Amino acid sequence: MADHGILHGDQFLKGARANPGRVAVPRADNEEALEAVAMAVADGVLRGGTLLGRREAVEAVAHHVGLDLSRFDLVPIEDDAAAAAAAVRLVVDGQADFLLKGQLDTKIYLRAVLDKDLGLVPEGNTLTHVTVAGMPGYDKPLLFTDAAILIAPDLADKVRMVRNIVDVAHRVGIATPKVSIVAAVEKVNPKIPATMDAAAIVRMAAEGAFPGALVAGPHDLYIATSLEAARIKGVSDAVAGDADCLVFPDLNTANVFYKTLQRFVAGAWNAGIVAGARIPILLPSRADTARTKRMSILVAAYLAGRAC
Repeated sequence: MADHGILHGDQFLKGARANPGRVAVPRADNEEALEAVAMAVADGVLRGGTLLGRREAVEAVAHHVGLDLSRFDLVPIEDDAAAAAAAVRLVVDGQADFLLKGQLDTKIYLRAVLDKDLGLVPEGNTLTHVTVAGMPGYDKPLLFTDAAILIAPDLADKVRMVRNIVDVAHRVGIATPKVSIVAAVEKVNPKIPATMDAAAIVRMAAEGAFPGALVAGPHDLYIATSLEAARIKGVSDAVAGDADCLVFPDLNTANVFYKTLQRFVAGAWNAGIVAGARIPILLPSRADTARTKRMSILVAAYLAGRAC
């Protein structure tokens, strides 16, 4: 296996253990979320936190998954919006290091995160979803965006997506991330808007819009991740075949890729976080496996520890 000098799953674990964090979980009566929390405690990357929601429901789920509640504060809150707001406040006040969504609608969760009075999102920043993934057959972690927040991003949105994924890549230790702007084909075609956006972003990159990163495209998925495919198709830019980051054209494409990895690729792992805020925010699907949520906690704990 090639040594790219960047982090694999076990290295996230090692890094997160160096500075165990605290998590706030609104509507914590979610079995997969609390099972992941229990795993993260056992991993040594969580030293505790706060669970918010209906006390009886949270206690029942914690008992079912074997989570020892002695390390956690339980805050009884019935209303979902109030639970989300209280969780964000805990982070703002320094009583938690990152957020994990429980049995909560994403819109309610992000509305609390975006509350300007709480200041979790710096002025001018846009929240985007970034997945860090590991899978057999690709010899380094692969980051991709946006599987959960921006539905049909325009060019300006995609520029923000690139900036956010480059920032996350830098923070997980990739010195010069290679960013592929993904489309169905590698040739610019006015009938395929994603290729036009890709060409515009590559021009901006050439003018210095994304310092500390290499940006190329349009690439199809083969070209982005396979040197052989790139050779066959005659694409030889600095990113082709060796991408660290994939920027998908829309939420549908990225979301299907995210779920395909989990559903059909044995041994793959995903960790989904929200980029653009001051602290790591976990945004797994409520139906994600405990393993995926555990890996999300590992990545968030790692990032939170490096920010200290």
